[in-house]
Amino acid sequence: MNKVLIEYIIRLFSIISNIYSSIPLANVKDFISSFLKKEFSNDVVKDFMILFEENYIKYSEVKTQTSDQQNLNSILLDLTREVNDKLPKQERFIILIRLLLFNKFLLRYPFHQSGNNIRLSDLLKQISIELNIDENEFLNCKSFIEEKLYNLRDKQDLLLLCEKKPFNFEINILEKKDFKGQLYFLIIKSINLILFYYKGNESVTLNNQIIFPENIYIFPNGANIRGDNIEPIYYNQILQRFLSEDTTHIVFKASNIDFRFKNSKNGIHDLNLSIESGQLIGIIGRSGVGKSTLLSLLNGSLKPHQGKVSINNFDINKDQKKLEGLIGFIPQDDLLIEELSVFKNLYLNAKLCFGDLSKIQIKEKVNQLLHDLDLLDVKDLKVGTALNKLISGGQRKRLNIALELIREPYILFADEPTSGLSSSDSEEIMQLFSEQTIKGRIVVMNIHQPSSDTFKSFDKILLLDKEGYPVYFGNPAESIPYFNTIAESFVTVADSCQTCGNINPESIFKILEERKVNKKGEFVSHRKIEPQKWHEYYKKKINETNVTKEIKKEIPQITFNRPNAIKQFLIFSERNFLSKFANKQYVMLAFLITPLLAIILALLSKHTSSDFDHYVLYGNENIPAYLFMGVIVALFVGLIISAEDIFRDRKILKRESFLRLNKISYLQSKIFFLFNLSAIQALLFVVLGNWILGIKGMNFYFWIILFSTFSFANIVGLLISSLFNSIVVIYILVPLFIVPQILLSGTMVPFDKLNEKVIHDEFVPVVGDVMASRWAYEALVVSQFKKNKFQKNYFKFDKQDSYARFNVLFLIPEIKETLNDLHDALREGNISEQQDNYLFLTNELKKLSVLNPIEGYEETSLDDLSYKDLNIIKEYLTKINSNFINTINKISIQKDSITHELIAQLGDIDKYNEFKNENSIKSLSELVLNRQSFKPFIKKNNKIIRKIEPIYHLANSRIGRAHFLASEKKIGSISISTIAFNTIILWLMTLIFCIFLIILFYRKF
Repeated sequence: MNKVLIEYIIRLFSIISNIYSSIPLANVKDFISSFLKKEFSNDVVKDFMILFEENYIKYSEVKTQTSDQQNLNSILLDLTREVNDKLPKQERFIILIRLLLFNKFLLRYPFHQSGNNIRLSDLLKQISIELNIDENEFLNCKSFIEEKLYNLRDKQDLLLLCEKKPFNFEINILEKKDFKGQLYFLIIKSINLILFYYKGNESVTLNNQIIFPENIYIFPNGANIRGDNIEPIYYNQILQRFLSEDTTHIVFKASNIDFRFKNSKNGIHDLNLSIESGQLIGIIGRSGVGKSTLLSLLNGSLKPHQGKVSINNFDINKDQKKLEGLIGFIPQDDLLIEELSVFKNLYLNAKLCFGDLSKIQIKEKVNQLLHDLDLLDVKDLKVGTALNKLISGGQRKRLNIALELIREPYILFADEPTSGLSSSDSEEIMQLFSEQTIKGRIVVMNIHQPSSDTFKSFDKILLLDKEGYPVYFGNPAESIPYFNTIAESFVTVADSCQTCGNINPESIFKILEERKVNKKGEFVSHRKIEPQKWHEYYKKKINETNVTKEIKKEIPQITFNRPNAIKQFLIFSERNFLSKFANKQYVMLAFLITPLLAIILALLSKHTSSDFDHYVLYGNENIPAYLFMGVIVALFVGLIISAEDIFRDRKILKRESFLRLNKISYLQSKIFFLFNLSAIQALLFVVLGNWILGIKGMNFYFWIILFSTFSFANIVGLLISSLFNSIVVIYILVPLFIVPQILLSGTMVPFDKLNEKVIHDEFVPVVGDVMASRWAYEALVVSQFKKNKFQKNYFKFDKQDSYARFNVLFLIPEIKETLNDLHDALREGNISEQQDNYLFLTNELKKLSVLNPIEGYEETSLDDLSYKDLNIIKEYLTKINSNFINTINKISIQKDSITHELIAQLGDIDKYNEFKNENSIKSLSELVLNRQSFKPFIKKNNKIIRKIEPIYHLANSRIGRAHFLASEKKIGSISISTIAFNTIILWLMTLIFCIFLIILFYRKF
């Protein structure tokens, strides 16, 4: 650590020590001194301790003079901002780590918070924000330092080195036999900084310095950890942990193929080759010369800029339908579904290739191929992952190859098929491909570092040089003499032994890359023969050996026959179902997460009001919050459960796009499974939560709303899953999706309290309308208030009563006041100044006259307004005011009648009150009625905008827009219940995202 960094840390400690002055200063000094001694000599430590004391006194005086605790907090944050301008990100992290360690130290003193209203952990969070440190990385550091590993945001950033895993949750494990302790490592990926601590009794050192158990250490680049019972552990080591015979003859030709990457010389240059049935071809070259690109050009995945690739004179790019099923491609990636058995992986793949065969016929083909590949004994084993192996690497590779061999393609391309395998497994794979050529098939593979035996097993090799220039195509055994002759070079016996036949392919590259020598006898950077010149020799050799043969333009019969779209959907669904339910952790999580959340939320929300001596639903103030959390659960769980689905299949999808399987069928299978799972999850959440809280008769309404929300989140999850290529990015996006849903739901922050640039006085703002949480929460609240067994008896009458009372109490008096202003203006002769009042009068009269027409009054301009008009309006208002009062009285009588009927049905008034308490909810009523508002209405834009009792107020918009918690929405002249309307909106949003998903999926896969 440099001097500037230490000085900042010392100053920060001195300020914090003053803020939390109840901590004994001697203990703080001990803490600072102990960490300094690990880095510096005693003399330097002494100087820094003097600096601490000077700063401590300085800030003590500031604290005494101002008598304001907040001032020190401000000074602390100002100092943090100063750090931003002077220190790089890694050193900022070191500051934060030291402060977190200081916080851990202070936690030993339970009285350290006294006298201060800001917790140090909260202050540190503010400091991390000022230091521009990612929130997740801050929380990861905090949880790690406090040894609360279960709180880590991303547990993939944690690595445990131990003999045996000590707990259940999933983290990276590095097992070390006979090591009795535990080393915990945390990586901060943005700067590749690794923290660690040790638990155990063994002697462990960091760069020969003793590591004390449970102390936090930084693992620096180039450092090593050593112990008695473990091999040395190096920084890079830990960093890496994170970080049948055919009668039809096939001629496969590539003629004058040219392909260039944009703004680059790299690609494939002027390639010509001809391959015939029964040949095994190896594409060899250094990394980055274009071997995989060439495979993509030859198998039709990429289209060349010039030239033609053909099979028996059929162009593979123009005649795709005719050549369908002739070409097979085995990518380097693992294409197995880890949760399924060896048999199921191959069987389900076969069903997608043989739509015309019965299940029995397909099983026979699968078992026969498993027998041929020596996989029959392991057919019932799960394939597992590449790390958690249940079958060997060689068996795994053979099964990947079997996915293509099952449909018996005539031309097979393989990308690095022996990569990562042992020499014996590599030999088995090469033998497998050789067997395919015996059946008359063509096999073309690229290979990076072939052994002598592998090299010799090829019928021909195609050698690619820098920038994608082909420089040799011919017999492997002739390659070294060919290059020797041109380069006038030689190879050692070890490179090419004429006696034993061994060939070292590396010797070819030695000849190719041989450098020129200057006059001093020193090698220069230029090659003796450049790739372009080697390519000229290649073209000359190709022309000499290329004998024109008559090629019959015919296509061999193949067994590949894709099933129709419906059958593909059923197969994809079967595969999806089996893979999901084979994963016990997934099943447990999927079916227990919503019941557990329902139990937790319901129990914590089950509040007994002081007005009652036992729990009563009516007095539970937490129901609105519970309903909101139900929406968030639906969004979060629905998103998480689907966010990996397409991402996990991306490699399989790449292959299946090569087979041109129906993409819609695949998506339908995913959606079908997720929607069914979500329906169950929503049902479990609703039934359990409502039962615990005593919410009766609302299960269906709650279920349909939450199921719709789950489904929307499922589609968003699938969209995210198909959009990004990193699981980390996918899960980082989850809070990015959830947080706006929380903020803009109308719950946490009322819509009229948002930024004035986005709010709408009359309706929910557009930013709220695009949030699924707003529609779901509103539907839940409205359904609970409107449809509960008690309130539904009164709702229609309460709505009419509310309309009449609002007009009598607020609207008509406001209009009368406006009339008086207009009357005065007429008398004084300044009527032209009353434009706003006149517009207000006109607007409100139009609304009133819809149900109560005005007789004798015709709308006129402001200048033509007369006393007569005003008198007519005044009489009209008096009349309808009387009508509204009569309506209120009639409704009161009707409601009394309903009450008497209910009392008669239930038995007595006590049973009636009990019935009310079991079904209606006071806190929910207060929310939807908004009677505590100081503004029952606002007057804006020359009209009255009602704020009180929003659930009884019908919005004026004819396109479905409305204020929050309206009980109905209007489309044209049709009024639609909010429950139905909001559910429709959720499904429309789901449909829109479905369309985006389909478009993106077709472009990407």
